[in-house]
Amino acid sequence: MQIRDCLALATATAALGGAVAMAAPAAQAQPAPQTASATQSAAVQSAAARADAASVARGSWHLIWGPKKHAPTKYWATPDFVPRSSTLGVNARCWNGGDGTKYKIDVVRTSDKKVVKKGGWGYCNGGWMTVQTSARSGTAYYMRIYLKGKAHTVEAKAYYYR
Repeated sequence: MQIRDCLALATATAALGGAVAMAAPAAQAQPAPQTASATQSAAVQSAAARADAASVARGSWHLIWGPKKHAPTKYWATPDFVPRSSTLGVNARCWNGGDGTKYKIDVVRTSDKKVVKKGGWGYCNGGWMTVQTSARSGTAYYMRIYLKGKAHTVEAKAYYYR
C-alpha cells in the first residue's frame, strides 16, 4: 500500500514538473527537484530488482522424480532418476500409527551400485527425512529405503539444485 502511494506521488510530481518545464523555458536548464517520496520510491524499486536478481543467482530446487508411494513394505528400491546438476536431494517419509517403526534412506549410483550417501535412522511419523549429496549431472541414481519394524506405506521424491 505504501509503495502504491509513493508511486502515485512520484507520477504526480513528474507530471507537475513536466507542465512547469513546458511553461517556462528557463526551467528546462535545471533538473526538476524530486520529492523525498519519489526518491524513496525509486530506492524501493531498485531494491526489489536487486532481490529478484539475487534469487535468480542463488538458484532453486527442481523436482526430478516423485512424489511416489509404495504399498506397505520393509524395503523399497525406487526407480532411477537423473539430476541435472551436481547437487542432489532426496526426501522420504512413512507413517506408523505409533508402533515405533524406523526408516533410513541410502542414495545409490545406478551404474556401479555404489552408495554415495547414507542417511541416518528416523521414526516413521509422517515427517520428511532429507538426504543431500553431491552428484554427477546426467548420471542415474536411485534410493534404497529400509524400514526396521513393521511394514508401512512409504512416499519418496528426488530433487536437484540449480
